Amino acid sequence: MNDLNNTIELFLKLLPIQIFVNLASSLSRFVNGLIIGNSLSPAAMIASGVVSPLFNIIGGISTIVSTGAGILCGNYMGKGDTRKVDQVFSASMILLGVSGILFTVICFFFANPLAVLLRAEQSVIPETVAYIRGVALGILPMLILPCLMTFLQMCNRSGVSLLATIVLAVLNAIFDLLVIRVWNGDIFGVGAATSLSQLLVAAGLIIFFLIRKDLVSFRKEKPEKSMIVDILKYGSPASLAGILYSIRNIFLNSYASSVGGNDAVNALAILGSFGGFLDAFNIGVGNTLTMLASVFIGERDSGSLKRLMKITAIAGLALCLFKFLIVYPFAGNISVLFGAHDSVIGLSKELLIFYAWCAPFNIFTLILIGVYQSLGRVRMCNMIYPVNCIIVPLLCCIVLTRFFGIRAIWACYTISEIITLSVLCLTAVFRKKKLLINVDDLLNLPEEFDTANKYSISVRKLSEVVEVSRNIEAFCKDKGIDRRRAMLAGLCMEEMAGNVVEHGFEKDRKENTIDIFACIENDEVSLRLRDNCVPFDPNSRVEMFNPEDPCKNIGIRMVSKIAKEMNYHVNFGMNILTIKL
Repeated sequence: MNDLNNTIELFLKLLPIQIFVNLASSLSRFVNGLIIGNSLSPAAMIASGVVSPLFNIIGGISTIVSTGAGILCGNYMGKGDTRKVDQVFSASMILLGVSGILFTVICFFFANPLAVLLRAEQSVIPETVAYIRGVALGILPMLILPCLMTFLQMCNRSGVSLLATIVLAVLNAIFDLLVIRVWNGDIFGVGAATSLSQLLVAAGLIIFFLIRKDLVSFRKEKPEKSMIVDILKYGSPASLAGILYSIRNIFLNSYASSVGGNDAVNALAILGSFGGFLDAFNIGVGNTLTMLASVFIGERDSGSLKRLMKITAIAGLALCLFKFLIVYPFAGNISVLFGAHDSVIGLSKELLIFYAWCAPFNIFTLILIGVYQSLGRVRMCNMIYPVNCIIVPLLCCIVLTRFFGIRAIWACYTISEIITLSVLCLTAVFRKKKLLINVDDLLNLPEEFDTANKYSISVRKLSEVVEVSRNIEAFCKDKGIDRRRAMLAGLCMEEMAGNVVEHGFEKDRKENTIDIFACIENDEVSLRLRDNCVPFDPNSRVEMFNPEDPCKNIGIRMVSKIAKEMNYHVNFGMNILTIKL
């Protein structure tokens, strides 16, 4: 039974939280769009749309660090090396702290040049400048929140991330309403209210990290230069995408203004406010895949990686159907919800429906880019984003608007995704020098990825554990390991896996599974158990000796003495025990 049954459970456990985490970054725009569209002038709504590329740039900086740190930690965990996770967390916080201070200064004191750079019309520059300054006050917490939530999920604290997202939305709405209804504030007050809500939530999460000793910890020592480079390297495709999307939105606003006037720009502003809600589903799917893919790649397990891709595609397409069922019949109502009127309703309704069609194609793009990014093929990812974000949309604006008018701009999102997928497939064809027949051809994994010196299986019963221990002993002997260590490997696996089945399975009412790995590299035997039972750290029982019951924990103490190294950690809610002989 070579099926790793925990993959689906892991994916379905992480996906909702990832969606909510990504909603957190877009909730501010969503709530602000509702308040501004219904309480302030049309110029204020247009200004919020003009500033949306700035949100994308800030989000891109945060994404590069949180994504890079997530992939790097996933690779460490997949290899059974958990010692550097604290260092990755510390390096991430330092990077985001420095970036946050720098961007706050730039946005607050140079808001006017930024408004001009964002192509704001002269009539809306005062509102644009005011909104930039209000948002600038909360750039630092805006940057660190996604990264904190990523590490919370790694430490099996997904519920805290969900609670933080809900609190953020509630605080943002309350502060916005206080600014508008009680203090008669303007668009600066709305931006400042958003900043305050993000600051309070970020401060609460930081305190939580400081209080809880079972989470990652901040280390004061200077982070390794190579680690910072790796974080930026693995996260750079996501960052590049955010920056290029910002540039795309700037010239889309410009072309929409020239083709459809301020009403078209207003429609894009509504998409900017509501589009984050739609995008959160796809981005959540992509981020979940990337986080788990990094672990499977660290384990060099192509079977689980391909199963993960299949699960992601099915879940992603189901969510796309759900989104379409929301958008298609209610696009007009959504437009009115954001203060649209007259011709703006028709334009924004059409735009939202056009935008919904790009989601299924985007799912497959995110799957491929997530896997390539986790494999370290950063250059390839960085080459594909200019096609998706700049080249195709620009061609749609310059060429197709002559024939189809404003609808060419509306359709550019879907056209970009279709062409991006085509380029990714063609690149794989050129690399393999043959037509694509299966997923293996598309992934083009390194020849040494699935090492021949690896054994993997999933078990559910104690009787299966005994058989697996014998198989591991035979596997080790077959791969040249001496008889003694081969016997000890089987003994260690039987003891630890049997302990999980006998005690861990009893404490849960759900169907439990242990994923078992044995790998031989450089004449070293590595054993790994991954289960979905209640957390249990065997290291905590090693020193426990009870004179009244000398046999208690004797198996764990024996394995600890046999093993050269025994590490335990909880990764995404799964118990992972690594034993090296």
